Amino acid sequence: IVSGSSTGNITYNRNLGTENWYLVSSPVASETYDDAYVTANSLAINGTNNAIGSYVPADDSWSYMQTGDAAANFIAGQGYSVRRETGQGAGDISFTGTINTASVETSSLAVGFNLIGNPYTSFVNSATFLGATTSSNLDQSQIWLWNGANEMYEVKILGDAWALAPGQGFFVNATSAGTVTFDKSNQATTGDTFQRKSKTVLKLWITDGEKNRYTKIDYIANGTKGFDYGFEGETFGGAPNSLSVFTHLLEDNQGKNYQVQTLPNTDYETMI
Repeated sequence: IVSGSSTGNITYNRNLGTENWYLVSSPVASETYDDAYVTANSLAINGTNNAIGSYVPADDSWSYMQTGDAAANFIAGQGYSVRRETGQGAGDISFTGTINTASVETSSLAVGFNLIGNPYTSFVNSATFLGATTSSNLDQSQIWLWNGANEMYEVKILGDAWALAPGQGFFVNATSAGTVTFDKSNQATTGDTFQRKSKTVLKLWITDGEKNRYTKIDYIANGTKGFDYGFEGETFGGAPNSLSVFTHLLEDNQGKNYQVQTLPNTDYETMI
C-alpha cells in the first residue's frame, strides 16, 4: 500500500497453481496483452483463441483475445479469465506497470452478472467493497469466485468478509447499469476486518463422477428461517450449470436457489 505518490514500474507475479482456468485482474496500470504476452506467460492457445477472456454480460458468454490482435490494455477494475498451456504446469502470470494509488472506477457495468477485479497490489475486503456507497448499484450481499479445483463458482456472502487478493477477479450482480469504484481507503494488509464467531455448519457435497458441487447451511444464534441479508448466497446464474445442489428458504420462499443459507441455531430436526 502506497501512502502518497509513486513513480516507476513494478512487476506483480500471481501464481497459477494448475492448468485450470483462473479469474484475474491487473493490480497495476498500463499493462498490455498481445501475442508476446501470451507466449511470455505460457498461456494456452486453441486455434486462434488465446486464453485471455473477457466476460460478455449481454449473453453470458466469453470473448477471447485472437492471435494477431493489436496490444490491448488490461482495463483497471475489470476481471479476465486466463489459463496456462497444457503441459506447462504451475507458473506465474506477470503484470508490469505503475501502482494504482488513487481510487479506481470500473467501466460501466451492464445489468446482470459482470466480471470485475481487485485493481490494487493489496487486499480488499469484500464486505467493505460491497458496503460502499459507490457499489450501491450492485447486489451488495454477495459475490462469486471461480474454484478451479472443483470447476464451480462459489458464492461469498457479505458476512464472509472475504479477502480479495491482489489480482483477484470475481463476479458481481449489477442491479442497475453504471460504474462502481474501488476506493483507495479500502486497501488493507488483510481482508479479514470482521470479528468471526463460531457456528454450526452443514455442508453437503454431490458429484456426478466428474464435477463436484456443494450447498451449505450455517446455523447461528440470530439466524431466521427467512432471508437474512448478507448471510444468504445464491448459486451463480451467469453460466450454464448441468449439476447443482441448493436449498430454498423455509419462510417467504421466492424460488431462489441458495448455495449458502443461514438458519436458527436451535431445533435443527424441525427445519426441512
